Amino acid sequence: MTFRALLLSLLLTAACSRPSNSEAPSTQTQAASAGDEVPLPGKLKFKDADDRERFSLKPKDDGAKLVDGDDRELARFKWKGTALKVSGPDDTALGYVLGSAGGALTVRDGAQRQVLYTLARQGSGWRLTDAKGALLYTVSSDDEGARIQDASGTEVARVKVREGKVSLREPGGKTLLATKSLVRADAAACLAFEKLDLPFRVALLHQLQTPPSESAP
Repeated sequence: MTFRALLLSLLLTAACSRPSNSEAPSTQTQAASAGDEVPLPGKLKFKDADDRERFSLKPKDDGAKLVDGDDRELARFKWKGTALKVSGPDDTALGYVLGSAGGALTVRDGAQRQVLYTLARQGSGWRLTDAKGALLYTVSSDDEGARIQDASGTEVARVKVREGKVSLREPGGKTLLATKSLVRADAAACLAFEKLDLPFRVALLHQLQTPPSESAP
């Protein structure tokens, strides 16, 4: 066999053993979608029933920033180890959200001297109590998402997860807030805790959705 014929034979063999270009993108697509969880997008946006943006959570390197529909800053969230510091736009500490035994979350005041609220596990759901241990709300999971009840057992809101949208609704079904981000139903339920100021409600959502082990350096 001449040298030219040998070279041509080697080139043909290499070409036949190489994967086709049509197979490579498919393999890459499967690898990209193989994760068990999809992380939240860069901005967690909540709109009302009229499709108006009410507030958004914008992630930062050390936490996140809460802004209203006009992009005015409402609060700042900053990780301090495993504690989430909640501050006003002027950086004054409003409180801290800390994890505790059994997976509970405690909301402390700005000086971290007093427990203001405790969100603790109750079966497959949660219960929120005040500084004296009095029940404020319970969150229970259901087939559609979650249900929120007050201390008397009256339903105050529902979370529905449907067709790529997570919505907080009145008991009658009217949408209060909605997002197209992949938010846990129990995390979104925290937005129904109207006895808490909005920064603390969003802080609890943030803490449940993105635990400190995933966020803190």
